[in-house]
Amino acid sequence: MGSGNDILDMYIYETNLLLEQLEAIVLEAEKANIFSQDNVNEIFRIMHTIKGSSAMMEFDTLGTIAHRIEDLFFIIREKTMDVVPDADRPALFDLVFQSIDYFRGEVEKIEANEPLSKDIDNFLANINSLISKIKGENTGNAPAPAAAPPAKEEKPAAEAVAIADGNKEFPYELRVYFDEGCGMESLRAFMLVTAIRDFCAESDFIFEPADVETNSASSEQVIENGFRLMFRHAENRDSAISVVSSSGTVKSYQAQDFQYEEPAKKEQAEASPAAGAAPASHPSAAAAGQQHSKESLVSVNLSKLEQLSAIVGEIVITESMVTSSPDLKGLNLDIFTKSARQLRKLTDELQDVSMSLRLVPVSATFQKMNRIVRDMSKKLNKRAKLTLVGEDTEVDKTIVDSLGDPIMHIVRNSMDHGLEETEAARIAAGKDPVGEITLSARDTGSEVIIEIKDDGQGVNYDAVLKKAIRQGIASPDVEYSKKEILNFLMMPGFSTNVEVTEFSGRGVGMDVVKRNIEEVGGTVSLTSEPGEGMTTTLKIPLTMAIMDGMEVSVGNSIFTIPINNIRQSFKAAGKDIVHDSANGEMIDCIGNFYPIIRTKNFYRLENGCENIEDGILLWLESGDYSYCLFVDELLGEQQVVVKQLPGCVNSYNIKKYGINGCTLLGDGSISIILDVANLYVAAHGA
Repeated sequence: MGSGNDILDMYIYETNLLLEQLEAIVLEAEKANIFSQDNVNEIFRIMHTIKGSSAMMEFDTLGTIAHRIEDLFFIIREKTMDVVPDADRPALFDLVFQSIDYFRGEVEKIEANEPLSKDIDNFLANINSLISKIKGENTGNAPAPAAAPPAKEEKPAAEAVAIADGNKEFPYELRVYFDEGCGMESLRAFMLVTAIRDFCAESDFIFEPADVETNSASSEQVIENGFRLMFRHAENRDSAISVVSSSGTVKSYQAQDFQYEEPAKKEQAEASPAAGAAPASHPSAAAAGQQHSKESLVSVNLSKLEQLSAIVGEIVITESMVTSSPDLKGLNLDIFTKSARQLRKLTDELQDVSMSLRLVPVSATFQKMNRIVRDMSKKLNKRAKLTLVGEDTEVDKTIVDSLGDPIMHIVRNSMDHGLEETEAARIAAGKDPVGEITLSARDTGSEVIIEIKDDGQGVNYDAVLKKAIRQGIASPDVEYSKKEILNFLMMPGFSTNVEVTEFSGRGVGMDVVKRNIEEVGGTVSLTSEPGEGMTTTLKIPLTMAIMDGMEVSVGNSIFTIPINNIRQSFKAAGKDIVHDSANGEMIDCIGNFYPIIRTKNFYRLENGCENIEDGILLWLESGDYSYCLFVDELLGEQQVVVKQLPGCVNSYNIKKYGINGCTLLGDGSISIILDVANLYVAAHGA
């Protein structure tokens, strides 16, 4: 059973990877309005692979769709992109995007152990219709085999009759099947006829059974063989397809073109698709060529990496316990000390390697936003472009997986409510008619900062405040800063669909975004200038596993400060301190004055140094914040395993007070890990 699951996991992994590649190809091709020959070859290979692997897993519907799209791109590959007229290219791009969505949806069902969708006839009809268009312009042979895959599921005998009974005067056929048990099939068939008469002259189409209007007994014939519509002209049949596909009770339909040729010609025409068999070996050759490079990559289950990180974490703690054991105090152990240093060096390297295994670039998450912007541009009729910066920045795999939904939600908000409704409004505001959303990531050492910025209309602060007052979360008697007003947008249920336009709809789901980011130890902040757009900043920890920290003591308490946030440590005298009415105590560091936060006072500890001369100052920096933290003494650098605080403690929202988690020290005591940025915000209300 285990091997079966492994094969299924590999199928899901590889299919998702292929769909990501396919989406990137189509997004670029759509901008250029052409598939290059390399694109066509690559899409053909991807569909061939999905077809083969789906057939192996017995996912027949996926294999059928992949096969037909492979056929479509076989024609394009043989006859180049010129075979697709400019007018039909948007339909081609949409069709491939539709196929990506279809495959993704079905793979999600496979992952959730849900049954696959069996009703693929409408989708197949769309593909077959496009194949008919591009093939019909270049060859007299219509794609009769196109109906073959669904015919297996429908009624093979009925299909054989249809081929034999094609009408020379009305060669463009549409066979319609209604939902099982819907009832009154003959009446439903006649309603379709009535709708078709609106755009098609009665002399240009016929239908069978012909007595659906007068004979209710014909329902049985419709149930058995489907309702057959035959058209003189292909365009009328295409129009009928849109009527049929929008009908609520139609289960499926098949389009069929009948061409009457000499038997010899027909045999030759039917044999011609076999030519497509030759390229089938092409992907195998390509795979063989790529085999060497693939050997250097191994896909590993994330749970194994998490297990490795946990073990490495325990090794780090145990190494610390051994080297700082009370039994060794006062002993002169030169050889042991030397060995302990070597052990520390190796555990450092082991920790670095285990961390790097879990780090993946944010590019995959960022690239998915291209599709969101593309789809919403079409839906909202807004021209917009997405600019990606720093997409090679790496983050822990578990964190990257948690980022997709929040970023997508913010990008959707920017598209829907951030960018101006019309190009005229943007031009009037002196902006480029094409809106821009910038998605950027940068690594500060201890955290990754992701910014989603748009150049739209920004937030209407007055409207947000009025709404907050109406909802009872703000007081009309209080003066609120811009930052406080923006924070209302992240309150649960703040925004409603009724009034989204009042303030660019910025509150929609932002509370969910905030919660998701905080679950991985991150923070969300908003900034906006009316008329200039809005920026959402996500600060995400690089990893939740192991970090280098400086242990410091304040009275009887021990704190850990991330090494990456420490710029300098130094002693200071009382005369060096400047008292500022706005910022409290300040000190000069290399020509600039920085505020001082006394750890003892901030956390209201009973013991600790009071005089500046008795303790030590740490100059800390995180993002835009820079300040000095006053502690009793430095205990030394230590590699620590970050432990998340339990839910009962987190419910008090202690992250707001600069506490990021805790760690176990070698002697078994607990050290609180400080969040440098949040500590400053809490102390100064920034």
